[in-house]
Amino acid sequence: MLETVSTTSFAWRFGGPLAGLPPALAWTLLAALALAGAALILLSYRRTLVALPSGPRRLLVSLRLLLWAGLLLALAGPARVERIHKTDTPRPLAVLVDRSGSMTAPDNRRQTRSDDALRRWRALAPAAAAAHGEIRAFAFADTDAPLPLASSALSGPALSLGAGERPAPGQTRLFENLDHLLAHAPAGGWGGIVALTDGLDTVALDSAAALEATTRAALASATPFYLVPGRNRHSGRPFLAFRELSLPAHAPPRSTVRLELAVDSYQAADRVVDLHLRVGERVLPPSSLLLESGRRLRTVSLDLEAAEPGLLPVELRLGEGPEAPTLRAEVRVAPPSATRILYFQGGLDWGYRFLADILRRDPSFSLDPVFHLGTEAAPRPAGAAQARRPGSPSGRPALAALPDTLAGYSGHDLVILANAQARQFTAAQQEALSAWVRQGGVLLFLAPDEAATHAYAGTELEKMLPVVFAAPAPAAAEDAALAEFREQMRRMGAQNSIERDFAQRAARETRVAPLHDFAWEPAARQLLGPEITEIAPRFAHYSRVHRAKPAAEVLARHPRDLAPRGDEGSAAEERAILLALQRYGRGWSAVLTSDALWRWKLAQPSEDRGVERFWQNLLAWLSREVARGPRFERAPLQAEPGRELVFRIAGAATRLGGVTIEIDPESRPPGQAAPTTQIPLFARGEDGGLRLHPWTPPSEGRWLLTARGAADEELIARHWITVSRLATGEDSGLPPDEALLRGLAERSGGAVLDTTPPVAWRAASARSPTFVRETLEPLWHRPWIFLALLGLYATELLLRRRFKLL
Repeated sequence: MLETVSTTSFAWRFGGPLAGLPPALAWTLLAALALAGAALILLSYRRTLVALPSGPRRLLVSLRLLLWAGLLLALAGPARVERIHKTDTPRPLAVLVDRSGSMTAPDNRRQTRSDDALRRWRALAPAAAAAHGEIRAFAFADTDAPLPLASSALSGPALSLGAGERPAPGQTRLFENLDHLLAHAPAGGWGGIVALTDGLDTVALDSAAALEATTRAALASATPFYLVPGRNRHSGRPFLAFRELSLPAHAPPRSTVRLELAVDSYQAADRVVDLHLRVGERVLPPSSLLLESGRRLRTVSLDLEAAEPGLLPVELRLGEGPEAPTLRAEVRVAPPSATRILYFQGGLDWGYRFLADILRRDPSFSLDPVFHLGTEAAPRPAGAAQARRPGSPSGRPALAALPDTLAGYSGHDLVILANAQARQFTAAQQEALSAWVRQGGVLLFLAPDEAATHAYAGTELEKMLPVVFAAPAPAAAEDAALAEFREQMRRMGAQNSIERDFAQRAARETRVAPLHDFAWEPAARQLLGPEITEIAPRFAHYSRVHRAKPAAEVLARHPRDLAPRGDEGSAAEERAILLALQRYGRGWSAVLTSDALWRWKLAQPSEDRGVERFWQNLLAWLSREVARGPRFERAPLQAEPGRELVFRIAGAATRLGGVTIEIDPESRPPGQAAPTTQIPLFARGEDGGLRLHPWTPPSEGRWLLTARGAADEELIARHWITVSRLATGEDSGLPPDEALLRGLAERSGGAVLDTTPPVAWRAASARSPTFVRETLEPLWHRPWIFLALLGLYATELLLRRRFKLL
């Protein structure tokens, strides 16, 4: 916390001819002046017109010397100086000690993880005290709130259980205690929270969600986490397991779907295992996966080809042998009923009517328009119902504004931003659109004129696009360009003063912009296919962009015009970009810098359908991977009996028919009867557009979870989960979860501590007060000082008159 400190001192600020001189020289001159003046005063009263007794003479000399001293004092400029500094008063530091079973269980050397963490904390404590001053200690195990500890307890040889603390070898509430400390922080908040723990939380149902919620609260209160891991000789055996899976349940034919997998492992040393993958009837060559030593959480992403319609089973195995973890999933490959397009029109242009007419003739597309012709962002209507606007090809009500929530995009597969200005979007609208694309949506950005693209530089929209826009030009450059244009117009009009002649001259010099062909890049044929690249689109105008991003795929360029490459410090040029795209999260973003090709259509015979086929093929290709129907997000693959899980289901949340679970029919032993009914799972709310379905496994086995769409029974998603007595809990011998500790530290701005204090502590202890301002209050020109000097001079004059010296 910043605290203002004020100090007051006295200083001499010389004025008049002494101003600006070094103090030593100024005092020397002032002393010489004082002596010279005193000598003159003594000489002036040594001989007078009337003989004076010694008493009156001394009185007059004293009055004159006092007056001279007062004038010299004013010339020296006495002043009161007030200096204001701001000092960073450190916020207190909280130290949270994990006293759970995994931290207090001794290893074969009778060393506990708690002893190991405390030993390293004691080496860090002096730096923490220097940076934060006050340190408050707490302990926890199975309690939902930490218990206070005396600060001296952290410096003793061993740490015993606190008063009221219960040893609970099977429970650790790490996230609950961190949340409690954040919620009950002192005034101004904590300067940081140091947790001495092994990172094992046996209560959190979803560690990823708990980690996200806790770090969000820490960032809101500017409280970093500093983690001191407790380690000892791990007595548990190495393990390897699949944890979470994300895979679209549905895909169109001849598309690519992305499989995302979380692999949890503990290895005593680095190890390489083979990942075996079977997709349909094809067995792919195994790929190598490096498992680093220690507790690690690896994320694996794979692109799978969905070719022909039908059910596409996916099987994975990690490693060899009967204990190798396996998983099963499936994707239903079928052509979508319709591609749902949200079209945002940000200005008057022929593009919308042109594309609407094309897509209206193709039943595989459904178009919902948003018209926003103002220059500034418009707030979304408060009511849920939208007034129907004419001209919506889908027949549904047109939206009044671009959605500002993730749920607002749930009914669309593709968003087109056409002729849009950056000022027309609020921050909430941009963030919602970005989140939707990251979760699998597709964005096509039809660039407006080149000057308008500059306003997108640095925006949230630019972050997801495959290109970087040039920054806006300085105002001086724009004014110079405008002045040059006006001068050219003046010169053209100056040849004839008649306005009609000037208009005719301008009309004669106007030329229709020629049409240019797209120059396809070699990668375009492989990526888009010949049905798109064999069409040669022609355009009239385009907007330049600064450069393509490193991960972007440039598919088409200008046939002749060159543009700077945009590389730092490079003057090289390349042909200007017309069409580019890149993957953004699970979705895609694309940029088309040319016009909407309607001028090409006007130049073609009426029976030619090249423009229509290009747009229909391009939009169908862009939306080919959009997941339709329900799907499971980060679904767990393993569970324990009696411990509740929460399944997150995305996609068509408002049209979800139902969720059921049953024992996998294929995993039942021969002769075992099948259950008569499936168990329904009811929703327990929503989170970020995902429906939450809790379930507590009643017994071991492989279970099959099924989510069905309400409107279309073919839109179903299935997920398999294995329930077994996993090696979890405080007495499991699991190693410290250092991946979780690193996540807590990195996301909150803290650090994982070993023997070196963090940079923030070292900087805080060396920080000096910051000078803010200095206030100077002169003392010599106070009214009473002038009155005193005037009184001295008046008294001397009156006495001189009395003594008949005047």
